[in-house]
Amino acid sequence: MRIDFSKIKLIPEARQTFSFTEEMDPAAGGFDEYRLVRPLSCQGEAVHEGDAFLVRGEYASTAALQCSRCGRRFESPVSGEFSVRFQGGAPTDESGEEAVYALEGDQADLGPALLSEIFFSLPMQPLCREDCRGLCPCCGTDLNEGSCSCQRADIDPRWEKLKGFIKQNESS
Repeated sequence: MRIDFSKIKLIPEARQTFSFTEEMDPAAGGFDEYRLVRPLSCQGEAVHEGDAFLVRGEYASTAALQCSRCGRRFESPVSGEFSVRFQGGAPTDESGEEAVYALEGDQADLGPALLSEIFFSLPMQPLCREDCRGLCPCCGTDLNEGSCSCQRADIDPRWEKLKGFIKQNESS
């Protein structure tokens, strides 16, 4: 997803619109936590600002994720807005509020910025569904598909010593 700024680089505050639909591989960008199962579509506008180009827009695709409770793979739509700055030399942002990437001549590769935006928009613990029951901690049975015959105590083992303390106080 390369944007060519050669047409607007000499005109201050010039604008350029763009639209892409492209297959992207997040693993190639260092993001192994998800993969995109549909092409990434992106549209927006680039604005020439001094020695930089501000690029804003929207993206949409579908990501394949793994449920944090049951381990099942599932697909989830991903979409959002983004705002990144491309500038020559060593890109810096003193405010720390904006993603800044390096220009490559008169062009910018929007791919790494979008893969990063998608990664940070994903839930930290993705769920295949809100009421996912997960796996049995004893036998590993998927509790979404049925129950198991494991005997589980309803008391968290970390509280077991308090159970004896309560019995002592009741008898005195």
